[in-house]
Amino acid sequence: MATRIVVPPARVGAVDGSVTRLLDAFSRVPVAAVISRAEELPRALTSQVPVVFFLRPPAFHLGPLVWAVQARGKMAFVHIDLIAGLGKDRAGIAFLAREIGVNGIITSHSALVAAAKAERVIAMQRLLLHDDLALPSALAALDHARPDIVEVLPGVIFPLVVDRIRARVPLPIIVGGFVTEPEQRNAALVRGAVAISTGTTSLWP
Repeated sequence: MATRIVVPPARVGAVDGSVTRLLDAFSRVPVAAVISRAEELPRALTSQVPVVFFLRPPAFHLGPLVWAVQARGKMAFVHIDLIAGLGKDRAGIAFLAREIGVNGIITSHSALVAAAKAERVIAMQRLLLHDDLALPSALAALDHARPDIVEVLPGVIFPLVVDRIRARVPLPIIVGGFVTEPEQRNAALVRGAVAISTGTTSLWP
């Protein structure tokens, strides 16, 4: 049986790692689709969401998934901390940027934020705030790394911390984690989030 070879699209100058493009897209549709399994992708591709976050697919599946997103004019982000089979280091970032051609990287680690910025892709730092004690260290990490954009999880904590985050590091913020209802989406946007990230397909327009 012949092996089907998936060839990436021509990407010279085509992959836009531009924060301006990202924020413009979110100004029109403030939702990022979170994809944990490949079978969830077709629904995202036919939706109006402008951005797709990949959380858990194995590294060897990533290329065709990312290219399918970009072929629809959407931006593709990969959460490097959660991808099986990919180094959580500068080499892993370089592979995603140069070989896969992602638009952006999601990570909790400041060193990987710096590596993503060096590769000229959008660096999104994820803050998982499980209690009050987590916030000071998270803010210190933002101060050090200076990502392009921040994702705050879980969504329910965002109204409690948004003012403290903005006072320390005035960056665009995405809200994710347990954002499953329209009321939660609306509350995040009213409090100043540029978008929400969610795997709840009913919130994908």
